[in-house]
Amino acid sequence: MIMRGIVTPIFGLLAVASVVLGVLNATIWKPSAEITATSTITGSRYIVTDPGVLPLLDQKVTLSVDPVSSKNEVCVALGASKDVAGWVASESSYTRISGLSSWTSLSTQTSKATGQVEATDSENAVEFKDSDMWSSVKCGNSDVSLTSTKTTDSTMAIIDLGRGAASTGAQVSMHWVRSQVPDFAMPFYLSGGLLAVVAVLCASVFAMPPHKRRKRVVEGKATIHTDLSFAERAEQGLIGARLPESVPARKHRRHAAHRRGGVAEADHEANGANGSGEQIGTPVIVDPASRNLVADQQAAAGRNAAEILLNGNDSAAGSSKAVTSAADAADSTEFATSARPVDEEATSVITSDELAAYFARLAQEVQQSNESADDTDEQTNEEGGNR
Repeated sequence: MIMRGIVTPIFGLLAVASVVLGVLNATIWKPSAEITATSTITGSRYIVTDPGVLPLLDQKVTLSVDPVSSKNEVCVALGASKDVAGWVASESSYTRISGLSSWTSLSTQTSKATGQVEATDSENAVEFKDSDMWSSVKCGNSDVSLTSTKTTDSTMAIIDLGRGAASTGAQVSMHWVRSQVPDFAMPFYLSGGLLAVVAVLCASVFAMPPHKRRKRVVEGKATIHTDLSFAERAEQGLIGARLPESVPARKHRRHAAHRRGGVAEADHEANGANGSGEQIGTPVIVDPASRNLVADQQAAAGRNAAEILLNGNDSAAGSSKAVTSAADAADSTEFATSARPVDEEATSVITSDELAAYFARLAQEVQQSNESADDTDEQTNEEGGNR
C-alpha cells in the first residue's frame, strides 16, 4: 500500500517535472547561439585583448569600435601576442579586455607598461596602420568592424583611438555566433525516463508481497515436463535443464511387484490343482517376501515321490531317473537358496545333505519293493505250472 499509494506518485511527479524542464530547456530556455558583449572604455589611447579572449566562445568573432568623437581616425588590428606587447611597451598606460563579466558585457582592466618609456620623434615614427606587425588592420572615423575567422589563443586585437581621443573614449563590442550550443534538455529527458521506470517498478514488482513472488518462481520451475521424449525436449529447448525437486520421478517398482505377485499366484493355483484340488473362488494376494519358494519346491518333489510309490509299476531304471531328477531338484533348490536369503524364523528349511539322504533312502525302498514284487510274480508262475 505504501509503495503504490505514496512512493509511486512521488516518482511519477518527479518524472513529469523532469520532462517539463527538458522541454523548457529545449525551447524557451534554450541558450542563444549569438552572443554580443559591449563595454565603454575611456582614459586610454590603446585597447588590447588578452590571449584567449577572441576565441572565447567560437573561432569566428567580430570586433567593433564606435568612437564618441568622429574627429580622429580609429584603427583596429590583429597580431601576435608578442607584437602587440612590443607596440604598447612604450606607452604609459593602456586598457586590457580580460573577458566577459556577463553574457552582455566585457570586463576591462587598466595596465601600465612594463618597459621604460622612451620619447620618439614624430617624423621618424611609423604610423599604426602602416606597421608590418599586424596580420590584418582596418581604420575609419566612425564605426569600425574587423572579423577574424580562424582565431587562435595567441591572436590578440589592438585598437588605436588616435591622439587626443583618450578623454572621449569609445564603445567596444565583440560578437560571436556559436556553432555548438550546449544542450541542457537531454539530461532532464534521461532523468525523466529513469524516474518513470522506477515508478512502474514500484507500482508492480516492488508492491507485490514477498510470498507471492516466491510462489510464482516455484510455479515457473514446475513447468518442466518429465514425460517428454528426447526429441520433444530438444524441440522445446529443455535439454540440460535440471528437473525441479517438487516433481517426483516415475517409479517402476510397482509393475515389478505386480509381476512377482502374478507369478506367485500362478504357482499357488498350480500347486492347488496338483495337490489338494481346492476350488479358489476369489483371487488371493500373496506377498512374495512371506513365501518360501524352496519349501514349495520340496513339497512338490515329495508329492511326485509319493505318486511313484503309489503306482509301483515303474522299473528300477525309472527309479534311477527319479533319483537323478530329485538330485537336480536339490541342486536347483540349493542355487535358489544361495541366490536369495530366506527368513529361517518364518519357515523351516532342510539342508541339501539331508535332502540327498532322503532321496537315497526313497530310491532304496522303491527298489526293494520292486524286487519283492518280482519274487511274488515268480512264485505265482511256479505254482501255476505245478498245477
